[in-house]
Amino acid sequence: MLLPPHSVSTAQGVLLLGASGFFGPALADEFGPSVLAKTYASHAIPGGLRFDARQSSVAALVGGLTVRPAAAVVMLGETNIDRCAKDPEGTAEINVKGVTRVIRELVALGIMPVFLSSDGVLDGTRALTSEDDDVRSILTYGRQKLEVERFIAGLPSPWLIIRLPKLLSLSPEPRCMLTQWIGALQQGERIVCATDQFFTPAATVDAAKAVAALVRKRASGLYHAGGPERLSRRALLQTVIDEYRNFAIPKVAIVECSLRDLQLREPRPLDTSMSSERFVSQCGPLIRPSSAIARLSVHSHFGGKTGG
Repeated sequence: MLLPPHSVSTAQGVLLLGASGFFGPALADEFGPSVLAKTYASHAIPGGLRFDARQSSVAALVGGLTVRPAAAVVMLGETNIDRCAKDPEGTAEINVKGVTRVIRELVALGIMPVFLSSDGVLDGTRALTSEDDDVRSILTYGRQKLEVERFIAGLPSPWLIIRLPKLLSLSPEPRCMLTQWIGALQQGERIVCATDQFFTPAATVDAAKAVAALVRKRASGLYHAGGPERLSRRALLQTVIDEYRNFAIPKVAIVECSLRDLQLREPRPLDTSMSSERFVSQCGPLIRPSSAIARLSVHSHFGGKTGG
């Protein structure tokens, strides 16, 4: 749903709450001068302000700004799936209690909350889930995200929930699986890869464009911002290998397996692919296929420009 023009004015700028993670830099770059403040919890970032979701005051943060923000992108919380599974109560203090407290404050201040959720809310039993489908998560992390989603859905408009997919980096990034795979190909390490896990990944820079586009268009409601290509983890790896061969001989042994064979604290959903037709109908095809991102990532590794 798009709101009337007077509802949200992005000229007033945005807050980026929890901008020190994997996605924060891309989002800060995309919003550019519209970013009035960006925060971190424990990992300091240049120009960032410390903010604890469990106790810091949103009013105090906003009071220190010269311009009043129109929207706040909420990225606060623990995103490590295994840590959430290991300590569900402790992580819920931040991921649920802290985040809902912050969102409640934002609404009271007249600032539109933009909550970044995850494909982790999906149980993995269907392909290309839409925003209208009922969802339930098999992950502690996903259930925490879903609890916040349901809290926000009970609030008066405007609010925005954006479910993000697995994010990929165009440039070398140790936290990105593409970078990890490329390193393994170079070092001759073994790669264990599931053949039965499907998703709709997106580049961080493209996902940032999607979030910013929805905010700028004054969208409200729930949107998926997944890539246009549903493929398996093994297929994505093969794209990396095929492109790598254009530059060097890969030194690697691929061990194929089922996702269920991996010793994980919680079973992972098999299919977290999302249909993003609602987003595309509003903003256009801003997100490139993940296979194209994989090829660009290999080019970047060998010194080529990514053209992000």
